[in-house]
Amino acid sequence: MSKDHDKASHGSQDARRHKIDHQTRNEWLHRDAGLQDAWQASGMTRDDFIRHNEGLIDKVIVENLDQDR
Repeated sequence: MSKDHDKASHGSQDARRHKIDHQTRNEWLHRDAGLQDAWQASGMTRDDFIRHNEGLIDKVIVENLDQDR
């Protein structure tokens, strides 16, 4: 497996632990400047970007949630 797969798998595990769904990812895409920049640079629709980058978005969400604890 590729290292990208490992990252995506880890993001999916975090998503299940934190109950992250499409709507939550959409909200974080709206509030996080780094994610917004990546989305705009991708040329994808918002929903396509979220579907193709769940691991990345989940990682940003989990890191921020864990910092708040």
